[in-house]
Amino acid sequence: MKKESIFTATFIINTLISFLFYIVFYVLTSSIGTYALNQLHQSTVISLSLSSIFVIGALIGRVWTGIMVTKLGMKRLLYIGGLIFLILTFGYYFTTNIPLLFLIRVIQGAGFGIGATASGTIAGHVVPASRRGEGIGYYALSVTLAAAVGPALSIQIYSSFGFKTLLTLALALLILTFIMIFFVRVKEFSAEEREHALAHQPKGIDKYIEKSALPISIIAFLAGFIDSAILTGMGPFSMDLHVPAAGSLFFTMYAILIFISRPFTGRIFDSKGDNWVFHPTFLFFAVAMLLVGVAGYFHPTSGFLMLLVAGAAFGLGYGGVAPFGQAVAIREAGKERIGVATSTFFGFLDLGVGGGPIVLGAIIPLLGHGMVGFRNLYLLSAPAVVIVWIIYYLIHGKNHKKVLG
Repeated sequence: MKKESIFTATFIINTLISFLFYIVFYVLTSSIGTYALNQLHQSTVISLSLSSIFVIGALIGRVWTGIMVTKLGMKRLLYIGGLIFLILTFGYYFTTNIPLLFLIRVIQGAGFGIGATASGTIAGHVVPASRRGEGIGYYALSVTLAAAVGPALSIQIYSSFGFKTLLTLALALLILTFIMIFFVRVKEFSAEEREHALAHQPKGIDKYIEKSALPISIIAFLAGFIDSAILTGMGPFSMDLHVPAAGSLFFTMYAILIFISRPFTGRIFDSKGDNWVFHPTFLFFAVAMLLVGVAGYFHPTSGFLMLLVAGAAFGLGYGGVAPFGQAVAIREAGKERIGVATSTFFGFLDLGVGGGPIVLGAIIPLLGHGMVGFRNLYLLSAPAVVIVWIIYYLIHGKNHKKVLG
């Protein structure tokens, strides 16, 4: 029996759109805090909050998209999100007023949330159900590559040319994205499907959250929270270890291992079921956090190599949470609820990743000064991953020995 094709023109274009959305997100978010700290002379709390406030807007955008996707259509929402993201990026040029910058970040985040959720929903629709894990896995590489390239690109351009050059790059990429949306071809809901979905739309909180996606979304929130320890601390931690290059190479190894493993893990997910992917995912995730925690502890010269090995384990571990978690979320929901399931899953993931730095910023000083605080955080993160692994099994894994399509 011939396999249904994953790599259609729309799938490829939509994946590129997702990549550009996330590149712009990382390019701006990675340097907005430094810009506020150095150029606008704001406190560390304000600077970090400018990075995190974007997530609140993204969450609002995701929730709104989830309930509006049936009514407005996936492609139209992709246009709306892209346009908001583009217009609000212009706003950075014209203000240094902090309250106004917070407002810009929130609304821009909403545009990003709308566009990213619409793109993820399109991916869920155009990927064959029989190859959903594999297809969503390939689609999610757009986020992985952006996470590997975006922060490094942002830091390099900001340090060499300044924040306005970053804005120019972001605008150029978003204009390109807006043009690419025109070439997306997706079968929208028919009038009958739309009327049926709207007539049977749940009331209350169920309108905004897909209940069937909640178990895997809770896991994504917890995993994202632990991941934020890496995003927040890898830079200063590697500098304190006197191996700053290893801090960058950590994310390079992370991306490489995801690219290498994704074709195999996607097929395993589709053919053998959830647990065959998620159990190794949590094992490698825990090992990665432990390796970061002990990097350079026993011998200073071991720090560089240990962080590289940890980055590889992190790719095999945390790198599987988002793509296969999304595949589970949309599989559990009906066709007309794919948009809500997508927004539920990524909304929880965003809360974990975006809220983590604020909470951890308060916790790290309690664990020790400088490098000691970060080291203790990572050492505590390893058993925290094991706890999340147990929660996964209790609320999802024990009921899913093998689920296909």
